[in-house]
Amino acid sequence: MGDVRFSVVMPLYNKAAHVRDAIDSIRAQSHAAHEIIVVDNRSVDGSREIVAAIDDPHIRLLDLATPGPGGYAGRNVGIEAARGEWIAFLDADDLWAHDHLALLAQTIAEDPSVDAVATRFDHVFADHRQPQRIAARLESPVTLDFAGFLESWLAVRECPMWTGAIAIRRTAILAAGGFPHGKAVRGGDKDLWLRVLRKGRLRYSPVISADFHRDSENKVSKSTTTLDLPLIVKTVRRMIPAATPREAALLRRLANQEIAHYARYAMKHPGRTAIRARDVYLPEGWTTAALVLAARAIPAALRQRGYGLRARWSAHA
Repeated sequence: MGDVRFSVVMPLYNKAAHVRDAIDSIRAQSHAAHEIIVVDNRSVDGSREIVAAIDDPHIRLLDLATPGPGGYAGRNVGIEAARGEWIAFLDADDLWAHDHLALLAQTIAEDPSVDAVATRFDHVFADHRQPQRIAARLESPVTLDFAGFLESWLAVRECPMWTGAIAIRRTAILAAGGFPHGKAVRGGDKDLWLRVLRKGRLRYSPVISADFHRDSENKVSKSTTTLDLPLIVKTVRRMIPAATPREAALLRRLANQEIAHYARYAMKHPGRTAIRARDVYLPEGWTTAALVLAARAIPAALRQRGYGLRARWSAHA
């Protein structure tokens, strides 16, 4: 396990309140990172200066040549510059347990043939935390092929891989085309995991070793929005012709699941979704098609009122 070299990639944009803690959690690892690559996206709150002041030769501070929204471009720059065989990711407002990289290294040692490894994590809110939802098959360490990965995702409607609790071979990321910078503002991480696992396998450990902070300051996921067809649906369409019958059926279900997620989001947004009923795979997705039709046909004020009532009802249920 000691010879597994992790390059940790961290995109940075205005995270002065969090970035030192995030980097300290990397530096405290029992299995030391080979390098920590921080890619700054023209921060204006002193974040870059905080990183630059840390006296650690393992830290490489890079700058994004062309600033833009989200962390996809920054991660791609870090991956290109990385010298380690394995790429681990940590956003500047999340944290790792001290043995996170050691656990990833152990998971790699359990099945050296895999291209990706993942651990479980906690969703951390201001007043509580809750563990990642996982399929029953993931409650023990397991290696998943592409179909197993899709089944585990569909079983709980939550991707088995979260950016801050994974490591992927650098060569596998590059072969898959990297993060979809310029092609999506949301969901691009899941799209990359799908492309990586289409040709590789995932080893999963159910040990919780990372914190995903959902209420941190300046969170990109709360400042970006899209009403477009999810990029992952377009990726699924390209994959289906070469998929096995079992994989194709699972990919259709995943596309419908992601469309339903974005259609529900459109219910609370004043804009009109660009997703159409014909984007849904039928006949299995007829309820999703109905949801899309409702999101397109119901006036915005009624949609938002109904979404608010449903949210309040769910909070008190």
